[in-house]
Amino acid sequence: MKLSPLATIVIAALLSGEHLCRAQAPPISPEISIIAAIIGAVVPPLRAYETPIKVRYVLYFNELWWSCVAVYSDTYLESQNKARPTVIAENRTLHTTRNRGECALHASSTYAFLAIAGARAPIQEAFGVPTNFGITTTPVDGIDEDVLNCKGDVDCYKQVAEENSYSAYIMGNIVGKQVYDFSVKDGFNELGTDGGCVLNCHAFGDTTGYIPKNSPFETNEPRKKSKKSRLGKKEGPINTFWQPLLEDDGLGFLFYQQHVTPHIGQKAMFRLLPESDRDNQVARAPTYTSDRVEEALTVISRMATLNDTKKMQMELFNDKTAVSSGLTENFIGNVLADGGTSGDDPLGESGLLLTYERFVNFLIGLAFAEYDTMLLSWKEKINYDLIRPTSIIKSWGDELITTWAPGGVQTFPAKDFEAYIRVMPHSEYVSASACIFVGMSDFVSGYMESIGLNGTFPVAFSTFPSGSSVVEPGVVPEFPLTLSYPSISEMARAGSDSRLDGGMHFGESILAAEEVCSGIGTMGVEFVASLIGA
Repeated sequence: MKLSPLATIVIAALLSGEHLCRAQAPPISPEISIIAAIIGAVVPPLRAYETPIKVRYVLYFNELWWSCVAVYSDTYLESQNKARPTVIAENRTLHTTRNRGECALHASSTYAFLAIAGARAPIQEAFGVPTNFGITTTPVDGIDEDVLNCKGDVDCYKQVAEENSYSAYIMGNIVGKQVYDFSVKDGFNELGTDGGCVLNCHAFGDTTGYIPKNSPFETNEPRKKSKKSRLGKKEGPINTFWQPLLEDDGLGFLFYQQHVTPHIGQKAMFRLLPESDRDNQVARAPTYTSDRVEEALTVISRMATLNDTKKMQMELFNDKTAVSSGLTENFIGNVLADGGTSGDDPLGESGLLLTYERFVNFLIGLAFAEYDTMLLSWKEKINYDLIRPTSIIKSWGDELITTWAPGGVQTFPAKDFEAYIRVMPHSEYVSASACIFVGMSDFVSGYMESIGLNGTFPVAFSTFPSGSSVVEPGVVPEFPLTLSYPSISEMARAGSDSRLDGGMHFGESILAAEEVCSGIGTMGVEFVASLIGA
C-alpha cells in the first residue's frame, strides 16, 4: 500500500513535532502530536542503552501515557496491576483528551528526571514554548515537591491531587512517580541494589552470579588444527559456550564484554506471560554441528553477498527504537488509509478517524509484545549460553577467508573477522531480535483486525539518504533507499533475516526464536483490550 499524500504529510508533521492548523489537519486527535514529540525527544538518548534496557524504558514511557488516560476516566484500568488507578480525577468534566495528553507530557518529564538523565534536556527543549503544542503548562525538569514528599503514600497523593484540582501537571507528576516506583522493583535491578549493594552500586547489574564459561582469550577446550582441515576445522568437540568479545571505544580503551543483564530471564517480571511460562516456555535445543564449521562457512558465504538493501536493513533493524517508531508512524498511515476505526470503537470519537486514546492503546500493546518476547528470549540465552559466529571464525587464526569487510568483499585472516554491525554482549541462542519481530508482527496484525481494519499492515520506513550508512558512511547506500514491505509479517521476516545477513547469528537461532515467541503478541492484543473493558 502506498500512503496517500495527506497521510504522508500528517505523519511527517506529527513525528517532527510540527503543529498543523485545523484547515490542514486530518480528522485525528491533535494531542497525538504531543506523544510524537515526546518520542522524538526520548528516542535518541535511549539508543545509548543495551537492547533489554532500551526495550524496558520504552515500555515504561508507554505505561505513563496510558496511565494518564486511565486517571482521567471512569472505567479504564492502568497497566501495571490491571486495576483502576489509585489516584483518579473524579470530576468527569476533567476527563478530556487534552488533560490526558498534557498529563502524559508531565509524567514523561517526571519519569525522565527520576530515571533517564539523558532524556531530561530533550523533553524540556521540545516543549519549552507552550504554544508549540497548545499545552497550558510547560514541563518542569524535576518532580513536584509535594508529590515527592508523599513518599509513595496513596492518601497523600490523593490529597495533593485534590488540592491542585487534579490538574494535568500534578496528575502527571503522580503518574510519573508511581510508574518509577513500580519500575525499580521489576527485577531488572535498575538501582543496582537488588543483590544487597548499598553504595557505589552498578545499575542493571547481575543478581544471579552468572560467569562466562569461556575466557575472553580462548575457549576452555583449545584444540590443535587438523593437518587435513580446511578453514580452521578442528578435531574433536568444541566448547561452544558464549565467549566475551573484545570491543573498544575508538579512543584507546579496549575491553572485553560482560553479558548484559543475564539475570532478567529469571528475575524480571513478565507482563503478558504467566509466571509458569518461565519454566514451561522453552526453546528447542539446536542441532548445530559440534564444531560449528558448517554454520560458520554459511555466515562467511552469506556476508560475501551483501548489497545496499541488506546493509541498510541490518542497520535499521538493529535499532529497535527505530523499528517501533516506524511502526507507530505506519499505524497512523494505515488507519487513515483504511478510513479510520469503526463507528462502534469504544475508544473512538465521532468525526475522528483516529483518537489519541486509540493511538496510545496501540502503543502500549506494541511495547508489551516487544518486552515479553525480549524477556523470554533472554531466559533462553542464559539457558543455552551459546557461542557467537564471530568467536568461532576468529578462532581459525591465520586461515584466509573471503567475505565482507569495510570497503567491500576482501580476503583476509579469519582472526580479523567482524560482523557487519556490533555483536552485542549476550549469547547467540536464541535471537532476541527474531523474538521481538515475531511479537511485533503478531500484535500489529491482531490489533488491526481487532479494531476492524486490515491486518496485513504494509510498512514503509523513512528514506535513507545516499551515504547515510553508519557502518560505511558516504558510500552506502549509493542512492536514496526506502525500505518497504507489503505486510508486517514480511517486515518481521526481513528483520530476522538481517541478523543472519550481518553475521550475528547462526540460522537455527532465528527459527527457534520465532517458534518460542510466537503468540505473545496476540496476548498483547487481548491485554490492551482488557484495559478498556473491550
